[in-house]
Amino acid sequence: MYTGLLGKITIDSNDIAYISNWSVEDSSDIIEVTKLGGNYKEKMPGQQSWSASADGAVDFASASYQMALFTSKHSGLPVQCKFYLDTTTGSEVYFTGTGYIESLSVDLSAEDKGNISISISGTGPLTRS
Repeated sequence: MYTGLLGKITIDSNDIAYISNWSVEDSSDIIEVTKLGGNYKEKMPGQQSWSASADGAVDFASASYQMALFTSKHSGLPVQCKFYLDTTTGSEVYFTGTGYIESLSVDLSAEDKGNISISISGTGPLTRS
């Protein structure tokens, strides 16, 4: 069983620090096929896509925020993402893919630390180590 204690995210080889949760959605389009005279629709898988999101606290002065997140988002260049399920020595398990940072949402309040929400839209395949 994997737990959050073993997980992390890297974007362009930079650890994204203080992430409290992340999710990856791997989906397929489903195509409906109908036949003249048939009583039932048939379905088959079509194109695949993936997206990801993450939430947590971040050091806004850190290199991982400046380069991996802010600069990558505003340059429009793709980023290489790794979503780790297990980081223990010798058995790293992760999803990896290339995507674009779709949005960065920053939340700051007097009673709390600075928080960030990241949305990534995948381009190309999502693989699992």
